[in-house]
Amino acid sequence: MILAWKDTVKKIKEIIEKAPVCYCVDYDIPAEEGVSEALLTISGKTFVARANISKIEEYSKGSECLKKRKDGLKTCIKIESIEEIQDDVVNYEEFTGGSIEKIESYAFIIHKEEAKIELKESFEEKLEKEVKEIIKKAENKGVPLPVKIAQKISDAKKKYGIGDKDLDKLIDATIEKYKETTVDPYEAVGIVGAQSIGEPGTQMTMRTFHFAGIAEMDVTLGLPRLIEIVDARKTPSTPSMTIYLNEKVKENEDKAISLARSIESTNLLDISDIEVNTTESFIRIFLDKQKLEERGLKKEEVIAKLRKMRMQKATIQEEGYELKITLEEPSFKKLYQLYEALKVYQIKGLDGIKRAIVKFDQKAKEWVIYTQGSNLAGVMELKDVDFTRTRTNDIIEISQVLGVEAARMAIIEESISTLQNAGLNTDIRHLMLVADMMTFDGNVEAIGRHGISGKKASVLARAAFEITSKHLLNAGLIGEVDKLNGVAENIIVGQPITLGTGAIKLMYKRGD
Repeated sequence: MILAWKDTVKKIKEIIEKAPVCYCVDYDIPAEEGVSEALLTISGKTFVARANISKIEEYSKGSECLKKRKDGLKTCIKIESIEEIQDDVVNYEEFTGGSIEKIESYAFIIHKEEAKIELKESFEEKLEKEVKEIIKKAENKGVPLPVKIAQKISDAKKKYGIGDKDLDKLIDATIEKYKETTVDPYEAVGIVGAQSIGEPGTQMTMRTFHFAGIAEMDVTLGLPRLIEIVDARKTPSTPSMTIYLNEKVKENEDKAISLARSIESTNLLDISDIEVNTTESFIRIFLDKQKLEERGLKKEEVIAKLRKMRMQKATIQEEGYELKITLEEPSFKKLYQLYEALKVYQIKGLDGIKRAIVKFDQKAKEWVIYTQGSNLAGVMELKDVDFTRTRTNDIIEISQVLGVEAARMAIIEESISTLQNAGLNTDIRHLMLVADMMTFDGNVEAIGRHGISGKKASVLARAAFEITSKHLLNAGLIGEVDKLNGVAENIIVGQPITLGTGAIKLMYKRGD
């Protein structure tokens, strides 16, 4: 038998670091015989780690264990070892009927023979035979052509019926063009890239794009947006999503509106007025009938949701569209704590998405949902959403949900889009260089003193950027050495930089 459960990235990393470890969770796990393996998931779609279990037992307060939360713990799992899943795809939708979210208590036990574990097909194996042959021919000529270019040559061959002789000529011509695009050895790509982005960047205006006729739906553009991207801000000033629907419902307006309503986060204060009566110690909620209809909610749904709310022992009395909440042990402090909690209590929708509007795309002939706020993981789990086309402008969220490669592509696409909206054209390769620098170590890092510039090996280069005295003092205290390999540090000390002609050292040996 295999145990499977959903957990956070932080906790899974902690278990991996501390294993072997005893891990206590806040749900009951049947004490099934022979449970020796566990699969862990973050998103509820694919498993990210596999653990070996030696024992499952009831939680006791005296045990020193790693805990999922502080209170309400029920079961302890003794994990002997745990490893991250990298090469395997675990497909469990066949035996669970969908997302792990649907399983009560976020955990379940499955039979080992039902768990279908398939080895991922390598990228090279997925390529067509003709594409592989084109890559091999180019390699024989001493040039490793990128897969995308080989794919285009293959498509051209099929489209125009190119023969083998002409194909060789086409590959030769492509190789010549490809060589022209490569960078010369010791080329100062960083400086050229900085100039290419910095020069048009100074001409950008401080602009925001406004959705006509819709209140509070702005998207930051221009220089502020470009700064947000390179600073790797945790949350953009105006997070937004563009949600596309799948083939079945993309032309159905009612379905799109219904989905937009279910996505839009609705707090109690959005659909009601809340009053506190300190004299008689109760809170009265006046539900707005019109606002309930606009949000696609019923009074009964709101009451049912309020009954699930974690609060002190209280009674809810219903008088038409008025609700009265009375605490069993009332106090001024408890009453106001409850009032503050009720104001922000979420009745419906996804966290982070404040508004969702539906618009018809005339070109694609389909309905598209635009949101203010972002929740990529939540939206990707919705039934009618085409997650292959759905976009968010929150780069950090993309890296957390889809990984660092997706974040790299998002940095490139968002930068190009921002520059083009300002009527500026910058070569994509300069932006690719920036994206590579920001993501090469597996995380999205800012270009600044808290990121790449602050981690340079050279003391003088760090000091030249910001807070000079601090860098020089710290370097002096620990006896740091600067080998003067970069550009900035050589300029500071008045030496030729180690790029271009400065990278070549010539010596004259006099003959006898």
